[in-house]
Amino acid sequence: MQSDVVARRVVDGLQITLRRLASLVGGLVLMALAVSAATFATGWWVFHGSVTWIALGGLICLVPAVAATLAWLWVHGAAKYAPRLVEDVTAFLSTPSPAATTLIDYDSGQPIVASAKSFNGLKADLEVRKADLPALWIGIRTITAIPGIAATAVLGIVIVGGLGTILLIAGLLG
Repeated sequence: MQSDVVARRVVDGLQITLRRLASLVGGLVLMALAVSAATFATGWWVFHGSVTWIALGGLICLVPAVAATLAWLWVHGAAKYAPRLVEDVTAFLSTPSPAATTLIDYDSGQPIVASAKSFNGLKADLEVRKADLPALWIGIRTITAIPGIAATAVLGIVIVGGLGTILLIAGLLG
């Protein structure tokens, strides 16, 4: 009974983290699409619809939108495993594993998922057991991969937005 309560707390922590990531990437998708579309349209105007701009500018403008959309799809794809998460965490915590301390602090019984700085040990353990614990594996994989993909999207938004600003200034001056 106690392990079920602990597993439920761990799952709640994982689900809160996944919800926060879903909220973050949802906003990133909208921002990336807006900035990419505006920059592409500005380049189209400045370069008078040249084929070079369509190919090169289209490719450049797609990078942040694709990264943000990939992150969104990944987070929402992990949601289909949510119903199985409790039983995967219970199974994982019931087997002796040093990586389990990443999910739970056994001294206090409190989940530490939200404050863990590194999931490396847990990821390595789950990589071996991903067939047995698919919900936990995809949840941890999503939590560890999305920040990097989101950072790529943010960097792309800044670069593409800067390019759009430069193109707008050049178009207005030229």
